[in-house]
Amino acid sequence: MNITNDLSVLIMIFESGFEAVREVARHGSFTNAAKALGVSGPAVSRQVKSLEERLGLVLFHRTTRMVTLTEAGQQLVDTLDRGSDEVSGLIERLAEGQERPFGKLKLNAPMAFGEKFLVGPIAEYASLYPDVTVDVEFDDKRVHLVEEGYDLIIRIGALEDTGLIAKKLCDFPAIICASPNFLAHYGHPRTPSELSRLPAVVYSNSANGNSINYRAVNDEVGSVNLSPAIYANTINMLLEATKQGLGFSRLPEVFCAEALNEGTLVEILSEYDLIPDRAIFVMYPEKRYLPLKVRKFIDHLSARLSVMKNY
Repeated sequence: MNITNDLSVLIMIFESGFEAVREVARHGSFTNAAKALGVSGPAVSRQVKSLEERLGLVLFHRTTRMVTLTEAGQQLVDTLDRGSDEVSGLIERLAEGQERPFGKLKLNAPMAFGEKFLVGPIAEYASLYPDVTVDVEFDDKRVHLVEEGYDLIIRIGALEDTGLIAKKLCDFPAIICASPNFLAHYGHPRTPSELSRLPAVVYSNSANGNSINYRAVNDEVGSVNLSPAIYANTINMLLEATKQGLGFSRLPEVFCAEALNEGTLVEILSEYDLIPDRAIFVMYPEKRYLPLKVRKFIDHLSARLSVMKNY
């Protein structure tokens, strides 16, 4: 954080920036804040950006839908009316946060993946950085990172264009599986096109769950529409439904490896690659002035998940 030695001077210099931050927070909009201040929208943006650059912090997350305060921004707004001494103390603490991780880290990850692969790394991180309060949610619902106040979210698969920053942590390939009883009843499909006439177990939280895209050995690509027999939003339900012979399914390789070894599931159409390639991503709203607590978590998780193939 690039600040002057005399924090009282900083406060005087950036009084207009503080006022702009207060008004943007109050109105949830740069445009409405500008109207309240009697200045132009670009002027408010410049004041806030100048303050962010001086503090080395992002004070607002901006999306096409809304503007929300970051944790640091909320702390600043809460302190602005308490006098220069408290503002000075806050700035000192925020400066320290660029050198030592602290504060609250709120994250979201898919339920089954989180419980199987993330509980260890997250507990290790919390132990390494006791001044960070980790707030972790494992579930399979779709969340809005900025609007719901998450510092980061972990997602699986091919990403849609969300406007967020995405860092790939590791590959996460999927295969097509069925139970021996299912195959005894319906026969072994020889080509992906045959899947369209068979019942399927489908992941309901996927935007493209009702189809499978594939690449053949000759690099020819194709797509097949599925005939769902059951929808589910958790890996465990998908896995059990497939074992019970309710349909074939597309499953992450790491989650069906044990069933394949036991023979309760059989991989089919292994000569075809499922596309697009699937991976684990960590997603966050800003590259600019990424809080140290977030950077340290991403680095820790990246190192731990880089050995995913060993699970």
